Amino acid sequence: MWTFKILILLCFGSLAPALAQNFYDEDPHIMELTPKSFEKVIHRTNYTTIVEFYAPWCGYCQQLKKTMKKAARNLEGVLQVAAVNCDLAKNKQICAQNKVQGFPTLMVYRPPKVDVSKPFDRRINLDNHASEIYKGERKLAPIVDFALSRMKNYVKRLLNINKLNAVFDKASRPSVVLFSKKDKLSPVYKSIALDWLGVLDCFIIPNRKVQSLNDDDNLAKTHPKIFTFLQKTMPDQKGSEESLLVVFDSKNDEYHVFEGKSLVKEQIAEFLTKKFDLIPNEGPGSRRQYFLDSVKNGKNRKLKHDEL
Repeated sequence: MWTFKILILLCFGSLAPALAQNFYDEDPHIMELTPKSFEKVIHRTNYTTIVEFYAPWCGYCQQLKKTMKKAARNLEGVLQVAAVNCDLAKNKQICAQNKVQGFPTLMVYRPPKVDVSKPFDRRINLDNHASEIYKGERKLAPIVDFALSRMKNYVKRLLNINKLNAVFDKASRPSVVLFSKKDKLSPVYKSIALDWLGVLDCFIIPNRKVQSLNDDDNLAKTHPKIFTFLQKTMPDQKGSEESLLVVFDSKNDEYHVFEGKSLVKEQIAEFLTKKFDLIPNEGPGSRRQYFLDSVKNGKNRKLKHDEL
């Protein structure tokens, strides 16, 4: 009898460490957060974050694990996906502060709106992200759609090409313009605007809204080089099945065409950095991305606060 009891204790004792292990330590798309990383990851960003608060022994959490992995792959680069293991003693305070009452709890954190017309400082008001509990189905599509609906949008939609003249007149920084094959704004382009927020301004003009420019157009007087480019390019772009990304430096009457076939963030970041010698605040090529990669890799390298 005692031998049987000892065997049970040994079995449960051996299982306890396994159950305490984090779900997503090996997942390259989900950050396992701790008290040291939670605030920096969640609140020091203009990105929206979806966080799963879980306990490894929870059956519903185990069922959700595959779905969260798929959701993180779908949201990679456009939203932050993170998790907190509330079964670990060091994480219990985080879970209590966020009023987690059951497992799993999915919570979305949305940053405040930034007024880019004012001198830009990423750290201002980035500690009051609004939190919202996800109450929908624990299925891939509803979770992804809900998270994407909470993204901040800093891409301005222009109804026609003639509006560019007004944009250039007020521009204080280069203007990134996407002549888009689709009317719907893609999450990737929205995330590019977040990466370069306060550094570049992003706009979208659907191809079907593109119009030909006349010789007497005001843009011909104010920005003759840009006007010539648009006059030559836009007839083919109207109704095109391909998107075209162009960066306009209106101060110097210059334009730079991105040659990539699709909106790949890493390629666009490299293109913008080389052309303008600028560094994004977030995303590929930024100090912030270096920090996030270290969290994903479990290294949690210590960076100075102003580097985030």
